Amino acid sequence: MSRAQLTSTVEQNGGGSLSSFIAGKNFLANGAMDIFQRSTSATFSSGGYFAPDRWVAIAGTSQTFSQESTIVPSGFRYSLKMLANATATLGQLQTQQVIETANAIYLAGQTVTFSAYIYGSSSTSIGIGIQYNTSVDATWNGGGWSSISATSGGTGTATTSWSKITGTYTIPSNAKTVLVQIYNNATVSSSAAIYFTGLQLELGSVATPFSRAGGTVQGELALCQRYLPVIDGTYSSYNPSDSYIGYAYGTNTVIFTIPFAVPARTNPTGLTVIGSGFVGYGLNTAYGITPQFDTAGTNYACIVSGSGITITAGQGSRIGIPNTGKLLFTGCEL
Repeated sequence: MSRAQLTSTVEQNGGGSLSSFIAGKNFLANGAMDIFQRSTSATFSSGGYFAPDRWVAIAGTSQTFSQESTIVPSGFRYSLKMLANATATLGQLQTQQVIETANAIYLAGQTVTFSAYIYGSSSTSIGIGIQYNTSVDATWNGGGWSSISATSGGTGTATTSWSKITGTYTIPSNAKTVLVQIYNNATVSSSAAIYFTGLQLELGSVATPFSRAGGTVQGELALCQRYLPVIDGTYSSYNPSDSYIGYAYGTNTVIFTIPFAVPARTNPTGLTVIGSGFVGYGLNTAYGITPQFDTAGTNYACIVSGSGITITAGQGSRIGIPNTGKLLFTGCEL
């Protein structure tokens, strides 16, 4: 019996009397909406990763995702606010999370319970669901997904009082990847909002008290960084501790090696640059740079300085990342 199975079984038999800070019980990362490495707010009208780590937005109309700290249930610090900027029909306000095969394999052939706390600026029907894929590490926007019918629950109503929605499902034994989703189950008018937090997927047929997948906020951050390595800027004036070493292999190009705090799930394949004011330092020379992706492994990434600089080949350099900037290494999320 795995740790997650043992935890779920003991909690059910003990009426949920175990501590709610048990790593590994919850198969969903960032269920308490603590981590927003990209941005705490994003407006969009298409699908993809925009705001909360690990949660994919599925948009059929303009909506705004944001981290909410005022409208939250007791015991939580944050919720995810999904604001409809235009009338949203069924499923157009939706967020999903894909569980990679390394974790999803423990769910195959098992009874699971998916639960979440919900709130609405007006009364709104909410649905939750689970899909599975027989392919290893299937992506959210790829093919091969099949829905699983709930054996109980699966719908609820978000009102101006927090409530908990639950659904119980049986995962097919041939499942390799699992996806959970929570969405509006009816039309939502423009300017209306729904809020979610405390999302949990666990073994068993009982929704037990919420627990972070990483056990603590720090553990949750590390878990999220496995899928999205992020380098936050701290640079405000030149200080070697704020920068990363580089090497000029030409007269106008410097390559910098940046280590990750947490090994990535797989090699990143791209870079998103947030902010401006990235500075390179050679020997007594400062120059502005535009970071560009070069290559990466699971423990590091290399970026190049871009064009428009002049430097002596073979010279050492440093890059300073402004305190308003970030480097997001992409391609690790499913």
